[in-house]
Amino acid sequence: MVSMFANMIMKKMEVQKDFIFDMKNVKEFRVEFEKMFLKMKPAKGIALEEIRIGNISAEKYSNSEDSNSRVMLYLHGGGYFSGSYMSHRRFVSILCKKLHLNAYSINYRLAPEDPYPAGLDDAFYAYKWLLEEESIPAESIIIMGDSAGGGLALSLLYRIRIQNIPQPKAVICLSPWTDMSLTSETIKTKVDEDVFFNLKNLATSAIAYYQKESPENPEISPIFADFNGFPPIFIQVGTREMLLNDSLIIAEKMKNQGVSVTVDMWEGMFHAFLIFAAIPIIGKMTPEFKKALKNVQKFVESLEMV
Repeated sequence: MVSMFANMIMKKMEVQKDFIFDMKNVKEFRVEFEKMFLKMKPAKGIALEEIRIGNISAEKYSNSEDSNSRVMLYLHGGGYFSGSYMSHRRFVSILCKKLHLNAYSINYRLAPEDPYPAGLDDAFYAYKWLLEEESIPAESIIIMGDSAGGGLALSLLYRIRIQNIPQPKAVICLSPWTDMSLTSETIKTKVDEDVFFNLKNLATSAIAYYQKESPENPEISPIFADFNGFPPIFIQVGTREMLLNDSLIIAEKMKNQGVSVTVDMWEGMFHAFLIFAAIPIIGKMTPEFKKALKNVQKFVESLEMV
């Protein structure tokens, strides 16, 4: 049974579900999106530093209460057209504290101004920078992302593999958007249950990102990739998602190719629900958030990292 607090959040989101987004107003949307997070303070014990990774603006999170050498590269969600390290600042700081690691969160370039491959190029550059400039062993790195950032994390892993550079220890995805062709069954069957998306906005976001490219390009839709040799993958998803099959189908394909995949599926929960753990008070009081974060923590603890 879904808790009272989770239901309260879903009822608030349903009010916005039928809003039709127009890419012509994307700059205004980004400003309003950021305003929701400006007052959220990072978790205690996590020091923040704004840095540059080449031409990429980024934020470094240092866990002053933990000397663990684990490092997370975080890729924010936002449909490939919105979001930033600021919108996800509190959430990433909570992850640092709970998972006992340090982190880097990047502002990869966004569509429609900078469509594919700009965002992926930035993520790939940041990963190589961690290896080459920060001298962080690949075995100490976890790549994590939510929604579009989760899809980007898997696209990044695919590029890392085909470029034959050292792979990270693991990848963690929260409701990843892995199929931008929007042809899976749950895109239609979950449309009434999903409190987050409507098909019109998903299609607008997808086209803004891939533009003249094919949505079946595995660097755009990692569901079409070859997964041989991938490191362990953790996927967390709710059953009230139009993108449910984006998680279930890619997980099944990975398993069939010998990849170690953990699917943490939550009955009755909504898209990328764990990031709402960053909401003060409600984040701490919602049992689903606490348990879901604990499941991520267990996965990380199961990894033998440098």
